Amino acid sequence: MNPQRGEAYHRYRTGGEGGGLSPPQPGAKPFQCLRCPKRFSLKHQLDTHHRVHTGEKPFECRLCGQRSRDYSAMIKHLRTHGGAGPYQCTACSDYCSSLAAMQKHVERHAPQDFPPDWTIRRTYLYTSHV
Repeated sequence: MNPQRGEAYHRYRTGGEGGGLSPPQPGAKPFQCLRCPKRFSLKHQLDTHHRVHTGEKPFECRLCGQRSRDYSAMIKHLRTHGGAGPYQCTACSDYCSSLAAMQKHVERHAPQDFPPDWTIRRTYLYTSHV
């Protein structure tokens, strides 16, 4: 089962659990938290919400150490550091707002501007333990 599409989509595609072949209804929230009444339309939303109950904060700012439950909260936090984007070039310290922009940016540098073991992940201003 594709986790991005979720259980309801899987039931639709396979006809499982007596669901026939009707697609999930727009606005349907088939994923319910087992600890509270909240419901979600996508499984990854439920997985992120679950961290509210566990206290898990897998995203960590490399600039100050603050942790967050989800990626979007971490990106918002990074902007408190002078409006910085979540990616910083290790060769010139410029910031980029997206990974695609950073990939284009580093192409402008000479290969010798980076150590031999360098990877694009070194530009991330956050770490993820997900």
